[in-house]
Amino acid sequence: MPGVTGAKAGNHAFRRYRNSYLRKKSCPAGLLKYWLGHSRRSDMSDVYDKSPEDFEWRAEMAEQLGVGFSLPSCTDCSEKTKTAALAAAV
Repeated sequence: MPGVTGAKAGNHAFRRYRNSYLRKKSCPAGLLKYWLGHSRRSDMSDVYDKSPEDFEWRAEMAEQLGVGFSLPSCTDCSEKTKTAALAAAV
């Protein structure tokens, strides 16, 4: 990923990245606020916005917008971790 230095950045850096990524992808404002954990009570239109409560719509938007980075595959896990995950799933 361009700009990644490998240095520890923390949650604040991730939230800033996520905010920029979602804005570039034209994420709806109410959903952006919800995903970033901001108060939705800043003005009256936010009070009546019930779209973040619609799970199916949020899931559809999450699929459409993506995460903006690659997640590690399970092949990176140790065999012990895989076995524990399978046992927990049953």
